Amino acid sequence: MATYSGRHDRTGTWQFMSAHALLRSPGRMHELKDDIESFVHVLGWIALSYLPSSMGEDERTHTLWLMYDRSGQNAAGWQEGGSYKAFRLGWGGYPEAGFKLTEHRPMKELIRDLAWPFLARYGKPPTEEEQRRFEFLMPQYRLNTERLSSPEWFLRTFEEALESPGWPAKDGAGDSRIAFIDGPPRQRQPPAPRIKARKAVPQRVPATPPPPAPQEKRSDLDDNSDEGIIRG
Repeated sequence: MATYSGRHDRTGTWQFMSAHALLRSPGRMHELKDDIESFVHVLGWIALSYLPSSMGEDERTHTLWLMYDRSGQNAAGWQEGGSYKAFRLGWGGYPEAGFKLTEHRPMKELIRDLAWPFLARYGKPPTEEEQRRFEFLMPQYRLNTERLSSPEWFLRTFEEALESPGWPAKDGAGDSRIAFIDGPPRQRQPPAPRIKARKAVPQRVPATPPPPAPQEKRSDLDDNSDEGIIRG
């Protein structure tokens, strides 16, 4: 059953749609490479949201918004996004160059292995001159292109990752989400930087109470009583 993102009739969950689908007008047929890329984004979103790493909470929250929630209206009136996804997949370091897991190492390796072939999709295609000059790099480029159309490679990559050592013995779901963005997609805004409240400094109380303030001297003319009026 199809699911709808709620953004101008695009089919799918906005956060996990391929960059190619988000940068094109709605209604275009999805290819296998779009479905493979969606798995990459699901894993990247889970890692940023739940798994412990050296990246701070504020930076992770901002990356979640930038990568998976950011959108804007183009000249044709359609909501589009995915530019940061395309950038990270085209230059490497997905989901973020500085993102390193402190646990669950096989998960990071699985994301890297699935994301790597997308260099051929979102990176700048080599010119004929570059193909001649860097012929030694072309086999990897062609291999990446072939992998994006291979369901066998995709399944094999998952199977090899699941057989790798380092997965936690107990990884049940729990209330351990580290970073998140509140609100439905259309209402989500870039997270504001957090400002730490200053710790209140206790006021020093003097040992002896201060002397009372001097009373203001009043004139007899200020008194409205009969005693303050000199009668002739």
